Amino acid sequence: MGKLWLWLIALTGLFGPSAPQEKVTARIQAHPPAPTEHHQLMLSCEVSGDPGPQQFLWEKEGSQVPLQKGPDNILIIPSFNKTHCGTYICTATGSQGSVVATYDLWIDDLFNKVFVFPQETNDSYVLIKAMPEQPLQNFTVCLRSYTDLTRSYSLFSYATKAQDNDIVLIKPRPREYQLYVGGKFVSFRVPEDSMESEHICTSWESTTGIVGFWFNGKRWPYKGLQKGYLVSHKAVIVLGQEQNSYGGLFDAKQSFVGEISEVYMWDVGLTTRQVISAMRNWPMEAPIFGWRNLPYKIEGEMYLKP
Repeated sequence: MGKLWLWLIALTGLFGPSAPQEKVTARIQAHPPAPTEHHQLMLSCEVSGDPGPQQFLWEKEGSQVPLQKGPDNILIIPSFNKTHCGTYICTATGSQGSVVATYDLWIDDLFNKVFVFPQETNDSYVLIKAMPEQPLQNFTVCLRSYTDLTRSYSLFSYATKAQDNDIVLIKPRPREYQLYVGGKFVSFRVPEDSMESEHICTSWESTTGIVGFWFNGKRWPYKGLQKGYLVSHKAVIVLGQEQNSYGGLFDAKQSFVGEISEVYMWDVGLTTRQVISAMRNWPMEAPIFGWRNLPYKIEGEMYLKP
């Protein structure tokens, strides 16, 4: 009887139902997520369901010559520009056959344009459709704004599931800016409003907690905030509203009315020289996203104007 059961078990293993195999899929990811002109761009072909793809063929739609063929799943563009725009195709071949992924590479250059927020509202904003690839130990955010508001308003809101004020840049009154990191903030006093646009940059580093702040290219004294904190990379990023919960709960009385432009975010700190370069819309460092190629979605009543 014991031997019979052993034979039955063996036969079941040979001919019985087996676990379904995972479907082989591929996708192309860009690093950084929002490419910037004149900086390096990497496209990676990520395969799931096949333990070991053996060959990757990179092609560009419309080109007769393959871009790259071999075991490397990374395609490097040393200095990205508009000539590189188009549809990229990766064909990954492995033990289970071939799988194809495509990626549309584009530039939405907002140079000499502005986002216009025409009125107070709780449902109009710009959603940034890019996120850091890993948790932030450092960051810099820059933008230009133009408004005659005297009440408190939010310019940049980076909310995570754990903390809706993980990174927030607000102006609570005409002569003060506040940067929030992990729910806590520091303030910077600025000159009287001269009814001109204001360019600001602010940076933070976890190892020291040092916060930098630049107003129209001039650096203010360093301050400290949230030493040792880590900002999650899984975020919702919004311009013109403050998120009082992850991805929403906007308050019209915190909304921005006016113009916002030249928006950039990096996962590193910047020097004053690099801030001035960004203020001129020619960033020296490749950003997570930037004005020369900003992945965005307009929600509600607001406009893009020259």
